[in-house]
Amino acid sequence: MFLPLFVAAASIGVAGPHAMIDQETRAVLLEAARAPATRELGKAPRFRVDQLRHEGDWAFLLATMQGADGKPFDYRGTPLAGAAVQGFVSRTYAALLRRSAGGWEVVAKAIGPSDVAWEGWSKQYGAPAALFGH
Repeated sequence: MFLPLFVAAASIGVAGPHAMIDQETRAVLLEAARAPATRELGKAPRFRVDQLRHEGDWAFLLATMQGADGKPFDYRGTPLAGAAVQGFVSRTYAALLRRSAGGWEVVAKAIGPSDVAWEGWSKQYGAPAALFGH
């Protein structure tokens, strides 16, 4: 009975062969990823992290957006509200981040994609394929 709980706890936030991301780095990555989403949406989503992988100067976040109350993200009042009503956007958020001298920056992002928008990011941006589970 304890094994499933242990396995679930061990897999939260990081997947694959990557080392565990310490809490400080995790917080910095999530805040860096949240900034462009907040600018584009006009309100800040919370992230339920589905995957957070880090390799060298690269990181990849795959998360489910939530409201401040932990409920599913509500697109009302955002530029994507109309598309959300029609069912054209998800609550998924993906971000590819790269560390530079100024800190972590989002290189590419997908807000509410209805497909695997990050599929070509490894080749397009030169990021390690292992970040994306390849």
